[in-house]
Amino acid sequence: MKDYAILLDNTYCTGCNSCAYRCIQEYRYHEQASKGLFRTFVQINDDGLYQKRCMHCIEPDCVANCPVQALTKSEYGPVLYNVNTCIGCQTCVRVCKFHIPQFDADKKKIVKCSMCAHRINEGKMPACVEICPTGALQFGEYEAIKTLALKLAREKKLKLYGYDENGGTHMFILAEEDPVKFGYPKVAKKALKRKAAFDGDLGIPAIAALTVVGFKKFSERRSRIEAEEKKNKE
Repeated sequence: MKDYAILLDNTYCTGCNSCAYRCIQEYRYHEQASKGLFRTFVQINDDGLYQKRCMHCIEPDCVANCPVQALTKSEYGPVLYNVNTCIGCQTCVRVCKFHIPQFDADKKKIVKCSMCAHRINEGKMPACVEICPTGALQFGEYEAIKTLALKLAREKKLKLYGYDENGGTHMFILAEEDPVKFGYPKVAKKALKRKAAFDGDLGIPAIAALTVVGFKKFSERRSRIEAEEKKNKE
């Protein structure tokens, strides 16, 4: 089965929170959002933008420590949460190194991103990626997204977060400065739990061929944005 990941390029994120609003609509969790509990949310800090969302670790601490297996790691990337199994013990809240699961004290349940697993199973991309107006969010097969993240980090001299933090994740963040400076937790880096098939430099055609339907249009959007920025500087 295909394995998926998300890339967030903070140099394109404007902090508009279209991703957060679209996520609320997708899951109809307006009540929890009104209490400040979000599956994803962009927080504007002094030094940059922190997008709080599940990192979907390759080997999640929340899954390893959940006493009732309410949290499971899917074969295709997302860390899934079963609200009916959860007993509200908050073990996941305590052990997550990225401080992601949020506890709803009223419902005695947690709130966490699932990478829109239901949409992935329908051949669609996550709602947040689909709605992003600047192409800051991209979605595709894990190896292609990982390779693209490494390529952009190298070519644009950007910092890459999520590559080997906690042994690797399915969420890659690119930024001009160290993401820890503007909100991302400082997490120990460990050797990747598995070896990627492609660590070399893949060309854009090869990357596009590996990604799901829709990835190409975001790459094209990125190119248009870069062209417009170059034109404005001239």
